Amino acid sequence: MLRGFIYATALACATTSVSAEQIKLVQDEAYAPYMGLENGQASGIWAEFIAEALTRVGGDYDVKVEAVPWSRAVNLVETGQAHGLVGTYYRPESRPWIGTYSTSPVTEKVSVYCREGVAQSDWAYPADFTGLTFGNNAGFDTPGQAFFDMVDAGAITLQEAQTTEQNLKKLEKGRIDCYVQEQLAAEMVINEKGIAGIVRVLDASAETAHIGFRADWQGEEAQQFIADFNAALQSMMDDGTVAEIVSRTVGG
Repeated sequence: MLRGFIYATALACATTSVSAEQIKLVQDEAYAPYMGLENGQASGIWAEFIAEALTRVGGDYDVKVEAVPWSRAVNLVETGQAHGLVGTYYRPESRPWIGTYSTSPVTEKVSVYCREGVAQSDWAYPADFTGLTFGNNAGFDTPGQAFFDMVDAGAITLQEAQTTEQNLKKLEKGRIDCYVQEQLAAEMVINEKGIAGIVRVLDASAETAHIGFRADWQGEEAQQFIADFNAALQSMMDDGTVAEIVSRTVGG
């Protein structure tokens, strides 16, 4: 993650801008390998994406990336205190305050993890998981709307924690039955922390990840920045830079 930290540091320290306002992007602080916080700076795959994209944009923008707990990141954009939510899935109904989604450089595979013997691979998600207790990262909508509808109806019990590691440890200790999380994020914690007694039951969905820009951030500069940023991301996808960043960050 060292190079990601270097990129994020350079990004945060950029001051040679003539833009009308500082553009503030916020990301999660504990969602490795995609987003993290290292030595006070945003790190991870998304921090590297943004830093590289800003070397390719045509304009001269003052951009700051901050890493905070995900629920706070969501609130900062929703309440107008930040311009873009980094790493959000496409959620127009639950996040109407996002007006524009960036080009998506990555697609995340979302999987259901359960304690051994709790669930079957041929179950339909989430309907067949009635009566179970799930963990979730606070503020994450990863499990999907149908899941949260079942929670609201009392068919599934939900407990939230701040990080993937906390939820997986609760799962290992039997405090929850299942947990829905992006596969790479979950598997890295399982392997690094030696978490046992957990099985990946099934894959629930594949979600494109974006930067979601606030709907009321309007004007010429906003439109130009988003267009320039999207063009830069697309060029990174086309020339293999996105794949190289992902591969390097996760160690191959």
